[in-house]
Amino acid sequence: MSLALSVLPIILTVAVGYIVVNSGVLPRDRWDGINALNFNILIPATLIHAIATADLSHLASGDWVIALLATLGILAGVTITLRFLINPTVLPNPSFSTLFQTTTRWNAFIGLAAADQLIGGNGIALLALGMAILIPVINVANIVILVIFGTAQTSATKVARSIMQNPLVIGCAVGLLINMVEIQLPVPVMSALDLISRAALGIGLLAVGAGVALSRLFERSWKVWIGVFLRVGLAPAVFVVLAVGFQLSSGETLAGTLIFAVPAAANGYIVAQRMGGDADLYADILTWQIFLSLAMLPVWAALVHLVR
Repeated sequence: MSLALSVLPIILTVAVGYIVVNSGVLPRDRWDGINALNFNILIPATLIHAIATADLSHLASGDWVIALLATLGILAGVTITLRFLINPTVLPNPSFSTLFQTTTRWNAFIGLAAADQLIGGNGIALLALGMAILIPVINVANIVILVIFGTAQTSATKVARSIMQNPLVIGCAVGLLINMVEIQLPVPVMSALDLISRAALGIGLLAVGAGVALSRLFERSWKVWIGVFLRVGLAPAVFVVLAVGFQLSSGETLAGTLIFAVPAAANGYIVAQRMGGDADLYADILTWQIFLSLAMLPVWAALVHLVR
C-alpha cells in the first residue's frame, strides 16, 4: 500500500466523526462522555499494552530520546523568541501562550493511528514511549508559560498534581512498571487490553472529526498561519534534521516525525480557556492543523524513507 493510501483510513475515520456530528446522529454536545472514556480508559489501556509488551532495550536508542527533547526545546525556543520580536500590542500574551501550546502539544490519537498504519506494532510502542517521555515535559512547560503569560494563576503543587493524575501519564507509568519488573499478566488480561487498544484508535479519530468545525477555516489571520507553520512545517523538519544528524534508524525517524507532524492536542483548548489563553485562536489553529497535517503525513513519511 502506498504511503498516501496508508493515511487514507485515518482521514476517512476522521471524516466519519465529522459526518456523525453534523448529520445529527450524535450531536457534538453528546461527545463529552466518549471523549472522557477515550482519555481516561481506552488510550491509557493502549499505552499499558504497547509499553508492557515492547522490548524497550531494543525499541529506541538514547539518541532518539535526545532528538525528541531537543526538537521540543528548539520549538519552545522559537516560539518564545516571537514574544520578544513581536510587540505585545500586536501579539498579546494570551495569543502568545496559545501559539506556544499549539506548537508543543501533539495529538496522541492521530499519532498512534498513524504509527499503526505506517510502522506497525513497533510504531505504536515507540509512540507510547515517546508519550511517556514528552507528556510530563510538555505539560509542565505549557503550564509555566500560561502562568507567566496568561491571566490565571496556579501553584507548583497543582501543576505536579495535574501531571500525576493525568491518565496518559498513569498509563505510561503502569506499562513501564510491568515491563521493567517483568510482570507476566494473565493472557485474558492482555487480550482484553489488546481489544481495548484497537477500540481506542478508532474512537479517538472519530472524536477528532467530531471536534472539527469547518467554519473555523474561514477565521484566517497571520497568528493562525504562524501556529500552523510552526507545528505542521517546522516541527517535523527539525526532528528529521536531528534524526539524520544522530543517524537514527528509519523506524525511530518516522516515529519521531509522526510525533511532531500531527496536530496539537485538543485538550489544550480547555487549558487555554481555564488559564487565560486565547481559546478561540487555539480552535482556529487546530482546525487548520488537522486538515494540513493529515495531508502532509504521507509527504513526511516519504521524506523519511528518502533520507533514511
